[in-house]
Parts: sequence; C-alpha cells; structure tokens
Amino acid sequence: MAKGVREREFQNHMVEWSLPLGWAYAPGRSLAREKSETVVASDLRDALVRLNPDVIDTFDVESVLEEITNVVTTVDGGLVQANERVLKLLRGRQEFRNQDGDRHALRLIDLHSPTENILVVADEVTIMVPGQRTRRFDLVYYVNGLPLVVVEVKSPTADSDWRTAAAEINNVYATEYPWFFTPNVFCIATDGVKLKYGAALAPTDKWNFFRDTGDDETIAGMADVQRSVELLMSPSNVLDLLENFCLFATAGDGPDIKYLPRYPQKEAAHLIHQRVLDGGKRGLVWHHQGSGKTLLMVFAASLLLADTRAESPTVVLVSDRTQLVRQTSESFVRAMGDTFFHQPSSSAQLRDLLARDVRGVISTTVHKFKDAGAGLTTRDNVIVMIDEAHRTQSAKTGSLAGQMRAALQNAKFFGMTGTPVRNLNTDTFALFSEPEDPDGVLHRYTATRSIKDEATVPVMLEPRPVGFDMDDDELQAQFDAFADANNLDDTDREALSRKFGRLTSVFANPERIEAICQNIVDHYLSTAYLNGMKAQVVTYNRDMAVAYTNKINEILAGFEAKQKLTDCGRHPEITAEVNISVSDGKDEDPRFKPYLMAEHVEENQRRRFLSPENPLCFLVVTEKLMTGFDAPNEGVLYLDKPLKAHTLFQTITRPNRAWDAPSGFVKTQGVVVDYIGLAEEVQKAVQDPTPDNGDGKGGGFVTDMTLLVREFRAVAGDVEDLLAGVQGLDLDSHDYAAVRLVSEFLDQNSDAADTFRGSYRLLARLYPYISTDPRVKKYKDTFGLFGSVYVTLFKQSTDDERKERLAALGPMVLDIINANVYNFEVVASQEEALVLDSQGLAILKELMRLVAPTHEDGDSNEAPSAKEILDRIKEALDLGVDEHSVKYTALAERIKRLRERIIQNASDALDFLAEALKIARSVVSAAKTPNKPLVTDDDHVGILSRIIAEHAPKGLSVTERRLAEEIDQVVTSTLANPWDNADARSRGVRRATAAVYRRFSLKPVGDPYDATIEYVEAHYLVD
Repeated sequence: MAKGVREREFQNHMVEWSLPLGWAYAPGRSLAREKSETVVASDLRDALVRLNPDVIDTFDVESVLEEITNVVTTVDGGLVQANERVLKLLRGRQEFRNQDGDRHALRLIDLHSPTENILVVADEVTIMVPGQRTRRFDLVYYVNGLPLVVVEVKSPTADSDWRTAAAEINNVYATEYPWFFTPNVFCIATDGVKLKYGAALAPTDKWNFFRDTGDDETIAGMADVQRSVELLMSPSNVLDLLENFCLFATAGDGPDIKYLPRYPQKEAAHLIHQRVLDGGKRGLVWHHQGSGKTLLMVFAASLLLADTRAESPTVVLVSDRTQLVRQTSESFVRAMGDTFFHQPSSSAQLRDLLARDVRGVISTTVHKFKDAGAGLTTRDNVIVMIDEAHRTQSAKTGSLAGQMRAALQNAKFFGMTGTPVRNLNTDTFALFSEPEDPDGVLHRYTATRSIKDEATVPVMLEPRPVGFDMDDDELQAQFDAFADANNLDDTDREALSRKFGRLTSVFANPERIEAICQNIVDHYLSTAYLNGMKAQVVTYNRDMAVAYTNKINEILAGFEAKQKLTDCGRHPEITAEVNISVSDGKDEDPRFKPYLMAEHVEENQRRRFLSPENPLCFLVVTEKLMTGFDAPNEGVLYLDKPLKAHTLFQTITRPNRAWDAPSGFVKTQGVVVDYIGLAEEVQKAVQDPTPDNGDGKGGGFVTDMTLLVREFRAVAGDVEDLLAGVQGLDLDSHDYAAVRLVSEFLDQNSDAADTFRGSYRLLARLYPYISTDPRVKKYKDTFGLFGSVYVTLFKQSTDDERKERLAALGPMVLDIINANVYNFEVVASQEEALVLDSQGLAILKELMRLVAPTHEDGDSNEAPSAKEILDRIKEALDLGVDEHSVKYTALAERIKRLRERIIQNASDALDFLAEALKIARSVVSAAKTPNKPLVTDDDHVGILSRIIAEHAPKGLSVTERRLAEEIDQVVTSTLANPWDNADARSRGVRRATAAVYRRFSLKPVGDPYDATIEYVEAHYLVD
C-alpha cells in the first residue's frame, strides 16, 4: 500500500524508541529470508546451538530446523489453534527426537535472559507467494528469527486511525498469510495518537492500551504512544507475555479465543504471585468495576500453578453468588482447561476436596464454608482469591468469612473489589491489607485510568425525578371517613397508616408505573436502541418488576412504538423480560412461581440479551443482575429503586462496559436514567475510602448530562460559526436547499470540510445521550441538517470505501437521521423569529449589555424576563444600535435572513434531476423492447448516474450527484433482493426510495420522487 510521508516518519520514530530497549534495526529487504518464509532460519539455527549446549550435538540441527518450520507453517484448525501449538514450541515445551532416538525439549528462546537472544526490528517486511497479492508489514519484531510482533502504522494526520490498522492486520494480513502469524505473541495498531495491542484476529474491542499504573494519567498524544512502545516492546515484557500471559480457549463449542491481559491485570497478577512467593499472607486488589477482575484471577492462578516454587498450590476462587461462580469457572476453564479444576456442588464436596489436599483450582461460593469446621487444611500454599470482597467478608468469627478463614488456617487471602468498604460493620482494608501496602492496597486501578484506557466507558447520570401532587387535607378526610365507616379503632387506623403510608404505595400507583414505563420506552427507542444497545430496568421490588415488565411490553405492542421500530428497520418487535429471585420452597408467594427459571433457562435469557440480533431488549430486575453481570451491549440502565453506598455504585456501573458493535458502532458512554433523584447518594457512592487522599473523590466515571449538553452546544456553535459565511443559509431549515448550500460550500473549502467532518463526528457521538434533553431541543433540525450534509458530502463511491466511511460514522448517525430527524417538517413562521444559534451564547452577554436596564429603568439588579430580553433586542435592532459591532451586525443579518429561505437554482436542479430520471427510465424500457437493444442488462444499471455525469449543467452541485448515486444503489439492491411477490417488491422499493429522499431532506411525494419510483420499477417489475 502507498505510504504517506508522515506515516513513514512515525514508523521511524517507533524504530528509534526501540533501539535503546535492546532491539537492533535491519531493513526488511536485508533479512536472510525468502519473501515467502516466516522464519529467519540463520538466526534460529544460531539460537538452537547456543541455547542447548548440553544436547545439541546429538541432533541433526537442519532436521530440527525443518521440523520447526513445518510446525510454524501449518495452520490446521485455524490461526488461533496454530498459534497455541507454536507458542508451546517457543516456550520450550516440545520435545524432539535426536539421532540416538532419545527425546529432549529444546529451547528456541531464552525466556528469562532477553539479551541472550537475537533481537531485531525490521521495517517494510515483504511477504508473498505465487498467486497471492504481495503484502508489506510496516514493522516486525523478530526474536531469534521468529516474528513475535507485527506492527501496522497509520499516519497521525490521515483520516484512518488505529482501528483501520487493526482491521488491516485481521482482515488482510492474518487472513491472507496466517502462517506468518503462528509465532505471533501480539500485534500493534497505531495512528500515532493512539497505540493498542491485541491478538491477531481478535475483534477491536479486545485490543487494549499498554501503560503503567504508576505513570501520570495526563500523559497523552505522541508522548503517550512513545511510553507505550517503551513499556510494551521491552524485550523482557514481550517474553513475559509469551511465557505467562498468552492463554487460549480452543476447545468446546464456542469460537477459538486468545486471551491477552490488560496491563493492570498483568501488573496485579505478578504482584499476587510475588506476594505468595515472599510468604505474604494477604493483599487487596482494587480495580474499577467492569475492568476485568475475573480474568485477572485467571492470570494470577496461571502464574501460581505454573511456578514450581509455589509447590503445587491449591487456588480457591470464592464468590458470594452461584452465578458469579459459574461465570468465573467458565472463564477459567476456557482459558486454562479443566485439568485440576474442581467446582464442588455442595458443602460436603468442598470439605472433602480440602480434606484430601487436592491441588489445582477450586471454584466455590463463600456459603459452602458454613459449618466447615476449623483446621480443614493447614497447608500454607492455599491461595484464596475472593471476588467482590467487600460484600460478605467480615472479621466476625461466626460469619461465613470467619468460618472460611478458620477452615483454611494458614491460607493466603487476596480480595478483589471495585468498591472497598470502610465503616463500622465492615473494613475491607483491615481484612486484606498488608502494612507495607500504600494506603492498604496491593494494586490500584482507578476509574479515571480505566476510562482513559477505554477498558470502561463513562457513565452519564440523567436525573428524571418523578413528581406528583397530593392534597393532604382531602387525603386525611377521606381516610377518616373510611375508618369511621368501618368502625376502625385507633390501633387499626395506625396500622393501616403505617402499611399504606410507605414508599411502596407511591411506587405501586398505576399512573406512576405507566408514566415511567412510557418514559422508559420513549427514551430507549430514541437513544440506545438506535445503536443496537440493550437496557436494564431496576425496580423497587418483585411486584414492581413484574408490573413494569407487563407495562413495557404493553407499550411496545402499541402502534406508536411499532411505528418507530418499523422506521428503524432492525426488529419488527422487541420485548422485555423479568429476572427476579424466586425460590421453589413451599413458602414462596404463588404469584411469583411463574417467574422461577431453571439455570439453563436463565442462561439462555442472558445469551439472548447479549445478542444484538435478538429482540429481547429489556431485562427488568430488582436485585439479581445488578452486580457481576457483564453485558457490554447494555447502553442504558433505568433506575427506580432507592440504593446507597457500594450497592448503588455496583448498580450504576452496569452500563460502563466498553463495546464495539458488529455494525461498527463504538459505545462511548453508558447512561443511567434516575427516576428517584439519587444524585447526592451517587456522590457518596463514588467517594474514595482510602486515607489521606485530598478531597476523597474517586469518581471520574459518572458524568452529569449538563456537561455533555454544554459540550454539544459549544461544538454546534463552532460549526454554525464555520458556516456563517454561507449566503442564503438558514441553519434551522433542514431541507434539501439547505443541504445543497452547505455541501457546495464545504466542497469548495477543503479546510472547512475537514473541520466540519471532525466536529460532526463529535456531535454524533454526543447526540444519542442528550437527544431527549430539552436544552438541545432547538438543535434537532440543525443537527439533522449537519447529518444530511455529512452523509451527502463524505459518501464515497466504491462499496468498500462506503463501508469504511459508515463504520467510522456508525449506524448511530444514519439511524438518528432516518428514524428521528426526517419526520420533522420545518414550516416557515409567519412571525419574524429571533434565533441566537448562529452566534450562540458567546454574544448573549454583548446583547445583554446593549439592552440592560439602566438606573432610570428602576432596580438595575432585577433581571429581565426572557420575553423582555427578546423584545429589547428586537427594539435595538430596529433602532440600529451599535451598528459598528461586527458580532452585532452578523446577528442582525442572520435575523433578517430568516424569512428569505431562498436557495439559488435549487428548483432548477431538481427539475433537471426529474427530467434525467424520465430519460433514464426510457432507456431502461427500451432495453427490454425486442429487437431494439439499446443497452445490455448490465449497462442499464447505473444509467441515471451516467446521464447525470455526462449531461449535467454546470450549476449542478455535488448534492444532486450524490442523490443520483443513491437512487442507482436502490436499483442495485432491489435487483439483488429475492422478493416473495410483486406487492412485496413494490413496498420494498418505495420504502428504500423514501429513505433516500428523507436522507436528502426531500419529501417523498411528487416529482422527482414519483419519477424515481417509475425509474426503479422499470428495472425489475416485469412478469
């Protein structure tokens, strides 16, 4: 591929940063290898001889080299399985038969002394075989002739980014030349601004930054990338990842997976391992919720089990819920296999395993230690890792945690938590901290780091408290009359008052339930659903969970919701399901028995919720699934239950998981819609309980909607200022003429186009989270105009380029335009309106100064009303006050243009398009006339675009040309679509054509829409 100068410059920077680490540079063309080969054989031959001095003389080295090459170039079972086999070979765990018939394991790499290896970084490394396209890797890092790291670089100034680089590694290089990646430890994708590493073929949401938790969190840009290279490409780090942190899931029914650690997981796993080797007894690992504590435990257990110095330990993984045990067990078994893995189904089985001194891993709940007895095992190489350690861990002797510690007298205890607790009842620090640990924490990974690393996303708290009116006197009078009529004494009256005067009475009010559920559905369908995300609803109790589920499903079945779903085109219908705790005991309320789910049924529900294609979009809960449920595609949580402290923290972090949708949408924020008004409690919940920490705040993951609204309005204002010089443009008019004007302006001004493109992408990321906020209501048409312009102007011609553009833009923008913005019809007001959007709030102060009340007006401290402000501004305009003010003049011109709405030549352009459609239809029809073939079947597809290209007048802008291309794409898609019958074909083409017209802010009525329908129908509506 062609390289830009800046890209090559950054590539050279990476080489320069690598040299002090111990890598030697070599141009790719100078490597002693054929271009079809994976291994540099001379370097590997030298390493074999050097690293195996005691036995190498008994081998035919060339035969060993041939055997290794055969293993490396074999990709049976797919790349992940081949990678697992080759890394086992590189770890020195594969035996070879020597000339005497004996078998010995040979070292190919010195894993513990990096300088004993041949370390080479090569650029522009070519790979080719006959019959396939030649490819060139930007950088390859070789250890003893084996390519362990492949790097793809994009220019810091190019339109592509690190995701593009990762996609090229996955979809091009590793797909076309998989045998080059069988020795691969990891790949790097970078655009000079961001650098991420991941396994070949891993989806982009599994690629991660590599940093150091001890570094300054504010480091960014090139300095951040350089630091990442220095950490990640340290030869000792590369070999550490190779030896200890590449885990594979290549068995079972699921897809093959290669697990690589996030850097905090790697750091913490090493600290746990070292603490055990040093004889330490405990440690607290405090990692932000959602950042991968389960996999951290897997990596730590892997280190302990593989180290002979640990003397065959027993690693006990403890959770407080069966579901979390199952989740942890699945992760462990997939990553490490089920050898030496135990999951006792009862307390008796757990006691038996410990009494028999079994080695390996035991995964269990803390509840199974009840009545286990003291001294069940006295070994000191029992390592206990406790998930969500803040919940059930107590110092009290009789507690479950106390009984566990008594049963495992000499064990080492490590607590994993995102919410350590320090209060009168529980002190997570006292239970797990060693005196030498700073602030009592063995390893800390903060919320702010987690968000910067994109391991989790910020959570936006959107308060929507539900108010209601109540006439206290009337309520009391009616209650007294009721009590009198039923002869209730004071005791009965008091009992009834207590029972029905509680919060549940308000929550159970049918009007309140309907109001909230309607709000939930409206909010969800206009925000999270547009991006393929799912929702969770947290209710006050089980009764409310059932009631909310039924009401949400009732609303979803209504005409309005179904119409929105039809417009979006993703699902014909969606549903809500309840998930509540129900026992099968005789004391269980019969009303809840229908909601009792077997384990496999509940697991199926979770899988359906996690699938973007499944119509299960709402899970309604009250206690279950509020902690430990990892659902990256959960975009919004609706909270209607009073919560406090760590329980609230755990709940509001449900939507904070990062997610890259299969469609290309990238989740950048989670949303919590709060119907209770828990803002104050949230601030308490995110407080940092560690001592001596300044202000005590450990947040950074909860964002007030006001901040997002402020950012949106500021960026929108910048775009409006950018377009202020476009003559005749009304930014409040989301119509075809406005789209055409802006498109022409940006098409002729490349710098402005680049600025517009970047700003719009930011607006598009913000809009789904704030679209329902009344403070941005006035921007709906303006944002719709910007979206139409973006799709029109930056749409590229080829299918591949178009897919790339839409992936960067995300389905979010198209769905917002198609499902939300197009149905707003802008009607010119009969009264002259004042709009402050063009110059924005930046000039409001100047205007206020012009119209501020004087002392003669009365009390100067009395703020004028909104109506007074507008009236005074209008009056000032009429009087021509301060005519020399540039900002004032621009605003005056802006207001005077409001009524004009005249776009030069817009009508002529549409007339030309309508005429071109009629001609194109005639050409298509003529092609079907016997004995008079003017064009072939293939030629008549795209005839409209050709007519436009060849015969368009000079004044025809890019907008009409794009519209013509879109119409011809409707032809292509409808021709390729198998239709059940003619009616279905007709409906399908009308829907597709109407969508195109709405995207260009044209009404799907009259010409040229009718001419378009006739043109498209001419292609395929034949018997």
